[in-house]
Amino acid sequence: MANPPKVAVNGNTTPANPSLQDDITLALLQNGGIARIQAALRQRLDEAGWSEYLRNYVTGLFRSGECTTYFEAMEKVKAQVKLQGRDDEEGAPATGGLVIPVSAAEGAVGAVTRELREVCEMKK
Repeated sequence: MANPPKVAVNGNTTPANPSLQDDITLALLQNGGIARIQAALRQRLDEAGWSEYLRNYVTGLFRSGECTTYFEAMEKVKAQVKLQGRDDEEGAPATGGLVIPVSAAEGAVGAVTRELREVCEMKK
């Protein structure tokens, strides 16, 4: 399958431009970039033990009766998720929150950057 043309991005276009965002999203969907970004983040979270911690947390919510529906559990998870500060220790969250390790976030940023370079043409 031929690669779609790159999306032109220049200094006159703001990041909040819905049309530009749609073009980039479509290009990433067409070339499989979004799936690769998701896989890279998932891999980093798995390597850090975060995915297992999340599974255990959600399982505990249902077993304790604190949550009885998917939507209740999702709200609890969203309220607990935080990005680890650069000065914090890596590993299991000590504060009880679902702390995303910096290493996982940095890996995701790298994946996004690589994929954007594939679909965007930067102009000055």
